[in-house]
Amino acid sequence: MKEWKHLTFEQRKVISSGISHSYKLREIAEAIGFDPTSISKEVKRNRDSITIGKNISDCKRINRWPYVCTGCNKKYNNQCFFTKYKYDARSAQNKADINLISSRRGLDIDSEEFKKLDKIIKDGIDNKKSIYQITIKNKNEINKSITSIYRYINNGYLTTKRIDLPYAVTYKKKNIMISMTILTTILIERVILILTI
Repeated sequence: MKEWKHLTFEQRKVISSGISHSYKLREIAEAIGFDPTSISKEVKRNRDSITIGKNISDCKRINRWPYVCTGCNKKYNNQCFFTKYKYDARSAQNKADINLISSRRGLDIDSEEFKKLDKIIKDGIDNKKSIYQITIKNKNEINKSITSIYRYINNGYLTTKRIDLPYAVTYKKKNIMISMTILTTILIERVILILTI
């Protein structure tokens, strides 16, 4: 089975350095141990635009490797009027981190399935069933784990709220230290009373 890995900041620095030294795509890919397609997608996805110019489809350097203007002879003089791009490792890492976080937010369920799940959970809670009992009884209709359902309830996605759950409301714990000190005081008073008799 293929093991998927994310590029690290150090690998992105190797890509940036390789582009600036005009290395070929395959050479950079071999250096960091990734497929060349992954490297090209990385550069296209996380490159930064420097200036706004004409349509980028007109510049051949932008549409194929290295997908950036680094190493272009026309970049520093005023001969190029296209949008200029660069690949910066730190900026690429920040974009990748934001993309990774945002892709893990929200619900991984479509609206019809969500409505069905919400109705099943609401009906079960109204009949005084626990989430575990509801999922066991409706295991063919619910394809979410108990943990996911509790997370949906706690985040407020479902119409069932945390307070509707039978055992979710917790009561304030008794302060054991106060009762222990009272007990200790009573015992000391009794011992003193016994000793004085």
